[in-house]
Amino acid sequence: MKRTAMVTVAILVLVALLVPCAGLAQENTPPVRPYPEKDPFIAGLLSWLMMGTGQMYCREYTKGSIFIAADLVDKIALILLISHINSTYAPQSGEIININFSSFDTGTQALTLLYLVGSLSLRAYSVIDAMNSAKKYNERIFAPRRQEGLDFSLGADRVSVEYTIRFDK
Repeated sequence: MKRTAMVTVAILVLVALLVPCAGLAQENTPPVRPYPEKDPFIAGLLSWLMMGTGQMYCREYTKGSIFIAADLVDKIALILLISHINSTYAPQSGEIININFSSFDTGTQALTLLYLVGSLSLRAYSVIDAMNSAKKYNERIFAPRRQEGLDFSLGADRVSVEYTIRFDK
């Protein structure tokens, strides 16, 4: 009987010592976020590789689909441009030719420049938009929600007291 009582007392003492420690450990752990943050660099890189994938990464599926369609149109335009250049400047049988930009006629030069400027500017816009989408996603999901009440903060060079009232419910 004495041994059972001693075991019971030992268990109660251990529980009494461990419960406050468990509470302290939980207070120091950062809150678990339901979704991971979206990295703007990753969104921009994905969008550079294939337009629209950066927007899809940031869960903007409609915008991403539009950019993917634009990427497909861009690739079709490149194939058509290469086909035009190949059919216009194809070598005769056994002939070796060197083609550079200055050997193109003015129409082909204009088409090539139009394609390059249009493609690069659309791709740059897609990258910038994907990076902004990642930033907006992070602000929307992880913006700190200010609660009503008194807040007191003590910094190295300042002390602040503020009272916050929320008007949106």
